[in-house]
Amino acid sequence: MEKIVGQALRKEREARGVSLADVAAETRIGIRFLQALENEEFDLFPGTFYIHYYIKNYLQACGADGTAFFNTYRQYLDGILNRGGEPPPDQYMQKMNYARFRRNRTLLLAALGLAVLALLVYMLFGPPRWLERLAIFRPAVSMAIPPFSSHLLASEEELCLTRAPLQAHLALDAPCWLSLWRGSEKVAERTFARGESISISGYRLTLVVANPPALRLQLNGSDVSYLRASPQAVKLVVDPGNLDEILRR
Repeated sequence: MEKIVGQALRKEREARGVSLADVAAETRIGIRFLQALENEEFDLFPGTFYIHYYIKNYLQACGADGTAFFNTYRQYLDGILNRGGEPPPDQYMQKMNYARFRRNRTLLLAALGLAVLALLVYMLFGPPRWLERLAIFRPAVSMAIPPFSSHLLASEEELCLTRAPLQAHLALDAPCWLSLWRGSEKVAERTFARGESISISGYRLTLVVANPPALRLQLNGSDVSYLRASPQAVKLVVDPGNLDEILRR
């Protein structure tokens, strides 16, 4: 199909010795779009308003009469551009702005989602490890140990003939790892939460405390206060024979 308007534009330009580069410099329209006008590749433009606008500037840069050109080729242009279904320029700009808004909103929501996901991953697996802290702050419970051990050490068997068993009570003011033994029996070994407590009786108790200031210990109703002053982990072995010495510390 003969490209009447495109050929007419090219003739107007070439007749005056104007190059596409000259027109581009004058109008600030990219050479690609100027070539599209001459080749009637009008689908590259966002709407008919812009096609008419670019043709007008093209002719002005060439020094041609734009009014006479449009009067000559208006019917042809109207036919190939099918203006009936084309939205007005202001509606087209509104559609473009809405499309940009939707795209920017999608990007913003995606970035926000990634930020929330990264924060969750950091809280769960990065320092500080919140899963561990949540485990530490589980509901406080009191732990009561049965009064008799199923197996006694030889030294315990001797003590139980002449001495009463020790009565120990441990209460936690802060999260603390404890290892508690009664004779050769491991009673507990884990991180206890603030507010948890343990009651135990026996003839030989071994206690390893990772955070001594967090522990309030009572032996036979008397406070063992020196532990809370220790900045380092403490191991305490107590039986009826050394109880008085430990209480005097």
